[in-house]
Amino acid sequence: MRSFTTRELALNTARIAASYPAFAARSYAPRGAVRAYQLALLQRLVTRAYERVPIYTEKYRAAGVHPRDLRALDDLPRFPAVTKRELLDAGDGALARGLSPSELLVSKSSGSTGVVLDVVHRASDVAIQGLAMNRLLSMYGAYLPWHRLVYVYTSEYPARSLWGLYPMTLVPTLWPVERLAARLRELGPEWLACYPSHLRALADELGPRGARALGLRAISVSSEQSSQAERGALARAFGCGVYDEYSTEELTRVAAQCPRGTYHLFEDVTLVEIIDPESGAPVPAGTRGEVVGTYLHNHAMPFIRYRQGDLARLDETPCACGRTSRALGELAGRKLDRFLLPSGRVLTSGWLLDATYSFLFDVGADLRAFTLTQETRARIVIRVVPGRRFGPRTASEIERRFRELAGEPLDVVVELVDKLPRAAGGKLSPVVSWVV
Repeated sequence: MRSFTTRELALNTARIAASYPAFAARSYAPRGAVRAYQLALLQRLVTRAYERVPIYTEKYRAAGVHPRDLRALDDLPRFPAVTKRELLDAGDGALARGLSPSELLVSKSSGSTGVVLDVVHRASDVAIQGLAMNRLLSMYGAYLPWHRLVYVYTSEYPARSLWGLYPMTLVPTLWPVERLAARLRELGPEWLACYPSHLRALADELGPRGARALGLRAISVSSEQSSQAERGALARAFGCGVYDEYSTEELTRVAAQCPRGTYHLFEDVTLVEIIDPESGAPVPAGTRGEVVGTYLHNHAMPFIRYRQGDLARLDETPCACGRTSRALGELAGRKLDRFLLPSGRVLTSGWLLDATYSFLFDVGADLRAFTLTQETRARIVIRVVPGRRFGPRTASEIERRFRELAGEPLDVVVELVDKLPRAAGGKLSPVVSWVV
């Protein structure tokens, strides 16, 4: 993802400053007021999508619905949901007409589906993401302008700070743990965001004394499954709270744990529904179903009733922390495998998925979809649906890059295929191990 221009950074900073008081207050506002705010944003989003984004124009006309039919939040299920496959197939038809490439930010979403989707934002209009980051960290203590956040991630955020305030530093996910530990000691951050697998490795590398010596105020983990018991053990090791976050490239920050352990929805960022995975009908609060989200702020590439594929239930029980937003319960993302190497090392699902980001960014591979399959401890097969710009040497470059990242003499083979096999539920499994 590219960096902001000076103008884009200035516009986003001004919008953050102007919106901050109301945004901060909404965590504790009456639900009726939040629902009214959601409806106003949703009506504007649906109207613009209908008028400017071909895929929504076509889907809504085919379903016989119009933006004027959206009079209340309860009307939203009348509008058809959208899937990643539909957005991929739509191509530029998933984008608003009239966008200039120079004004866009593009990130990659593959996550646990193994299908690569370009997620497009207007670069001057992503202040909500800065506000959401501020809310996330402020849930765990005073987040002050001179506090540093270190985030272990695949690529750098568009800004390293807001004009020197709220500094943020990337540590790449594929760095060895000893290098990650050294960088943390060097920077001395107050806040850390990473995958649970990275945090476990850090705890082992540093030991109890070294982990506490970092002096972290809180740690946010995401993107991989972790239990509350495990997060509690890591919290004791680092001497600070460790809290889980639920976010996606398409919907941005969806929910995060408060100090009481409740997964509070960021309802003024993303509107969440829970539906029956088979019928698509809404299910009552407390009933487990599929997460469907509407990101309320992206007009360049709208995600309206986007089927995320994860499972959860809505919880409307008041939380003792005082926040009034609804919560997610029984949150269960897609379960992925890990690879056990000949040396005994384990490559976690998070590491493996980040290796595929290296194919995209470091190798420059044009991939439509992929799967990583471990057939034996030493043999890895990477099946790829190539894009139009997949070059004649790209397969060998991917093989070389994976061996380089793994650091072991593995037999890595790239196979080019027209399509990938799907599981019984119709989903792709991007990481599969046959090794017991």
